[in-house]
Amino acid sequence: MKHIKRRMEMKKALAVATTLVALGSVPACATDVSGSASGIFVNPQPAGATTIGIGTSDIKYGVGFGGSLPNDLTFAGTAFASPFETPFTIGTLSYFNGTTFQGTEPGAVDLAVTITFTAPNSLGAVLSTFTLSLNSTPNNGTPDQNADFIFFPSSFSTNVFDIGGTSYRVKLLGFDHIVGDGFLASNSNELHVREGSRATADLLAQVTSQAPAVPEPSTWAMMLLGFASIGFMAYRQESKPAPPVT
Repeated sequence: MKHIKRRMEMKKALAVATTLVALGSVPACATDVSGSASGIFVNPQPAGATTIGIGTSDIKYGVGFGGSLPNDLTFAGTAFASPFETPFTIGTLSYFNGTTFQGTEPGAVDLAVTITFTAPNSLGAVLSTFTLSLNSTPNNGTPDQNADFIFFPSSFSTNVFDIGGTSYRVKLLGFDHIVGDGFLASNSNELHVREGSRATADLLAQVTSQAPAVPEPSTWAMMLLGFASIGFMAYRQESKPAPPVT
């Protein structure tokens, strides 16, 4: 009788577990990927712009006006643990908006992010490069209107890696948790900072099996905006001996 009762209890437990799985009540794996991120700034455009610190995580750019400090941009990576298809923070971007002569700043710079995976540990280090558009605004309006901003589109890495037979990419999702004098003017892809002020923002990413569109509309928008900014700066630099400040 004891054996029969034990078998009945086991069958009942199995039935309950099967029902929970069918209802989705059994929690999924809390962590599919984990590791840490670091990043450096490379490839400023145009190449003749004034930049200091290329190849490091802290760059200064533009020629300061009237003793003002130039613009300053830093990236501090962080550790993460996350399920697939779920946003996580890969680091914090800090941006100081200095008063500089227009035409001395780059219009874009790349952030080369190295993600060192501890799980799955077979991946090791994965390098992904993303382009930031650096947008300088002439100082002829209100403090909010004079705010310069960084445009960071939602963007997929070009590197593809295999986990369990599925192809994955790193996808940047934009900014979150802004602290300081920064503000979101339209969406999480723009970090606006008022003149002479600094703000920090977390940079969100996810490991996804999604495939990017070819080309991404946001990438085209970023490229057009960057090219227009570079062309405008070059035009103003040639047409005026004393360029305005931004």
